[in-house]
Amino acid sequence: MKRLSGWIALALMGMCVAPACAADFSVRVYKPSAAELSLQAATDSAKAYDQQKAILRDYQAKYPTDMGVQLRVATVLAVDNLDSARNYYRSRAEQGPSNVVAVFITGRLSQSPDDQRKYADLLLKKDPDSYWGNLLIAGAYAAAGDSGLGKAEVALRKAIAKDNSLPWAVESLGNVLARRGDRQAADEVFAKLAEMQPDNFVPLIYRIRLAGDQAQAVKLLDDFLARNPNNVDALYTKARAQREQSDWQGHIATMRKLVSVSHTGDHAYDLGCGYALAGEKDSAFTWLFTAADLGFCDIEQYKKDEDLIPLRDDSRWNDLLAKVQMADRARLMAMSKQAQASAPQRNADPSAAPSAEQRLNLPAPDFTLNDLASNKKISLASLRGKVVILDFWATWCGPCRMSMPLLDKFYTDASKPKDVVVYGVNVFERSGTDKLKPFLTQQNVHFPVLLGTNDMATDYGVNSIPTLVVIDKDGKIAYRHVGYSPSLQDMLKQQTKSLLK
Repeated sequence: MKRLSGWIALALMGMCVAPACAADFSVRVYKPSAAELSLQAATDSAKAYDQQKAILRDYQAKYPTDMGVQLRVATVLAVDNLDSARNYYRSRAEQGPSNVVAVFITGRLSQSPDDQRKYADLLLKKDPDSYWGNLLIAGAYAAAGDSGLGKAEVALRKAIAKDNSLPWAVESLGNVLARRGDRQAADEVFAKLAEMQPDNFVPLIYRIRLAGDQAQAVKLLDDFLARNPNNVDALYTKARAQREQSDWQGHIATMRKLVSVSHTGDHAYDLGCGYALAGEKDSAFTWLFTAADLGFCDIEQYKKDEDLIPLRDDSRWNDLLAKVQMADRARLMAMSKQAQASAPQRNADPSAAPSAEQRLNLPAPDFTLNDLASNKKISLASLRGKVVILDFWATWCGPCRMSMPLLDKFYTDASKPKDVVVYGVNVFERSGTDKLKPFLTQQNVHFPVLLGTNDMATDYGVNSIPTLVVIDKDGKIAYRHVGYSPSLQDMLKQQTKSLLK
């Protein structure tokens, strides 16, 4: 919910490809309204998703003309239920054709370029220079094919000229240039976006992806952290870049800062790995024991992680594994108690599954990717009629490694329906694909793995990993799960069963 601008950019990103251009325009800092800032704070503090939705609907009703608020609301509610969100704004647009907010969001949520153009025309007839009308028509033009790409760029530049304090058209233009392959021009535009949102990590993500090397990425991160020293995303990204450079002392220093800001098991584990690779065994064990105390207790991860090889001949190694096993047993007992507590509800209706209202029902972008083992091409179109599970992951991602055994158990379960297929999709890999097969062998992974692309990850809205996407038999994204969940196997059983009915 913090990254609303990214949602619109990703929607346009899949459609916009334009000629190269420089960032020959000035920008102003984007200043969210008090209501938008209040909404962000309220949703960030909500502990449960249902609580977040209640907050969103409350703000949706209270601030009908605040575009920032309504875009944040529409973003989340559309992911929860696209049809419901679209119908809400369409109804408001029909009741008040002069309602710019409702007209724009209805068009933005429309899946048809013709519908997008229709709603854009409503805005452009009143004001040919309308920011929102031009932003909307840009997507419609580009979706029509190559013939519309030039018009799309013109529309985006027209929107920027109309209001250079709003970030969405700038972000979309940068993504257009990045997809075209004009890295320098795209970086210039994203630098402008960073000027507009100096405390937002999203513009920096774009610039890092365009950076020529890890040293350049670290410099960009240092500039950002000078203004935002406690930004968890920036600290973790910097630590990863330093690791790739084998800058162990720099990596350790950044991870220590990260752990002081976000004291979690996975961060403590990564810091322990850093110390192990730097040859500082005492500190490595200290932080690995801390990781176990904080709930990072995947025993197979500790046993198989190559980062920890320097520790295995130390007398403390077996003590560490024993501690991890104890923590894991405690975790499993807590899960068992929770399951028993909810058993009466499940037993009352053993066939209960998530309702249709909870499904996303979003079109799944088509893809054609190489299978790592066979080198055969696999396309989404060829899997129509089956439930498809895509797990986006990378070898360097700790939570991905934790999730893999759970997904593998689901994949190898003899009771799994034959019309369910599972693919790991390797993305954001920083050191090539040569180590993938040994890694998968070490992890004892049986499900097939596809060689993904960053563009595909973007098309699927993957901003962090692991992200798992469940696609129904008609090619619609039904569910999306982000991060590690110990109940993944049971959750997939329930959801695939409901989709096969």
